[in-house]
Order: sequence, then C-alpha cells, then structure tokens
Amino acid sequence: MALALRDAILPQHYSAEYKLHCEWGTYGKPEHFYTDGGKDFRSNHLQQVAVNLGFVCHLRDRPSEGGIVERPFRTFNDQLFSTLPGYTGSNVQERPEDAEKDASLTLRELEHVIVRFISDRYNQSMDARMGDQTRFQRWEAGLPKVPEVINERELDICLMKASRRRVQRGGYLQFENLMYRGEYLAGYAGETVSLRFDPNDITTILVYQQIGSREEFLCRATAQGLETEQLSYEDAKASSRRLRKAGRTLKNESILQESIERDALLKKKSRKQRQKEEQTLVRSRQKPKPQQSSVEPEVVQVESDIEEVSLDMELFEPIDCDELRRSW
Repeated sequence: MALALRDAILPQHYSAEYKLHCEWGTYGKPEHFYTDGGKDFRSNHLQQVAVNLGFVCHLRDRPSEGGIVERPFRTFNDQLFSTLPGYTGSNVQERPEDAEKDASLTLRELEHVIVRFISDRYNQSMDARMGDQTRFQRWEAGLPKVPEVINERELDICLMKASRRRVQRGGYLQFENLMYRGEYLAGYAGETVSLRFDPNDITTILVYQQIGSREEFLCRATAQGLETEQLSYEDAKASSRRLRKAGRTLKNESILQESIERDALLKKKSRKQRQKEEQTLVRSRQKPKPQQSSVEPEVVQVESDIEEVSLDMELFEPIDCDELRRSW
C-alpha cells in the first residue's frame, strides 16, 4: 500500500517500451488520505508515513463512501482485464475451463498493459460527473496550485524494508541470493545495516544505518553485473527456487539469465498458442461446405384405394348470402 502511495506522489516518467501516447501527468502529495478499515490502512507504518509526509488519514464511515474507488475497479475489469488472455472472472461457476491454459502475460507485461490503459484511455475519457471534461482535465482544474515535487529520499519510508544485513569486506552485501556493492560501504565492513527496496526492481537497493531511533541513509548498492538490467523481487525469488531445484549455482548472472529464459519461454508458448488458434480458425473457414444435389427429386405417385364419386353439379343451386343472412 505504501509503495502505491509513493508511486502516486512521485511524477511518473515511463520508458518507450510502455508505448504511451499520453503522459501519466498526475502526481503530488495528498492533504487527506481516505481509506476503508482494512488491516494495511490501520497499520502503524501508514501512520508513520502520514506523520513524516504531513497528511491526515481518514477511515470511511460507511461502505457507500467507497463507490468513487470501486467504480474504476469495475471499469478496469470490464474494459481491460476481461479482454486479456487467461481472464478468469470473479464468478467461479462461469469461469472458462481453459483459462489457465490461455494465460500468457508476465507480471511485467501486465504492468505495461495497465499503465497504457490508464494513461491513454481511462484518464483521457470523459468524466461522467462533469460531462465536458476528461478525468485528467478534471484533476488539473481542481488543483489549487501546481503540486510540489517531493525529493525521492523523503519517500524512502514508503519502500519495503528487508531484514538487516551485515556489510562484508570490500563493501559487499547479499540480499535474495544476489551480491551487491555500495560505493561507500567499504568503511562499514562488519556493521549491520538496514535495506529498503522497490519490489518491481531490486537491481538497486537503498542502505541505511540505524542511529538511535532513526535511520540515516548511507548509499545505494547495485547488484553486480546487473547495473543496466531490471529484475523484480518475485522474479528473483522464483529464479532462485528453480535454480536450486535444478542443482545449479546461485549467482547474479544465473538468476538473471533464468528469469530472462523463463520470460522468453512464456512468450514463445503464447505465440505458439496464437498460431495454433489462427490455424484452427483458417481451417474452419476453408472447410468445404456439403454440396447440394442437383438431381431433381423423383415424384412418386401413390395409388389411392378411395373410389372417386362423380357429382351432378346441376342438382346444386347457388346460395344467396344476403338472403341467408336475413333469414338468420
């Protein structure tokens, strides 16, 4: 939750691989932060973040007050998630049987899809409450002033905190089976430090020293050999499990390579599935339709056992309908 708050406060600058047509645009620190009564929103960590950043936390009084948040979730589900391969839906009984077989997106690809949908489509759509403004325009119109850009270091409290680590000789650290080195850590060899990190990319972590009741930032530590790469926390853990199961050595290069190979395998698999579906569709269209026979049906005459009776039409007189109606 704190990570989502951090992303909302900081200006977002996405790389070209996201293929955005519009900028994200929205950012800034809130003055009031409204949430439901979930456990995460009642935590001491959130209260500490609020005090440090200077905003007030509020819990909603009744469920109906959450509609402004719940409605976008429904929009995302109907207009985005339901169109993606592997979509299961919320109703278990209506869930497609082959939903898991169709799933082909990695977490990183899914993030790109969500960011692109929000930035290019959702934020640029008309706000139903206003009628003449897009959602982004409504946000701009409601600003009392241009939001202040907060220093990223002030938001480090929002980052996930790892267990404490001991600095090795030469300024090295080990975290999630990856070896890191900090530029100024050599002088802290043998000391215990705290680590904070962004779970979306742990190739760089932040190192802090505990001084009394507060933490003081020391430096950034970078995973050796992965300076220009990106590796999420979950990908690193999953790669380590697979390497350990295969009996291979755990080191920076092997963990990254295993993650890359896994992503390539998923993409290859999804591509093969799409090709298979396209081939099936083409074959169904090319399948010849049964030809209709040009032979005219044979007319069979059946002899009847009923004897024909000849009637003498002169015995019948014509009926005057008007006279019959008057008599009636």
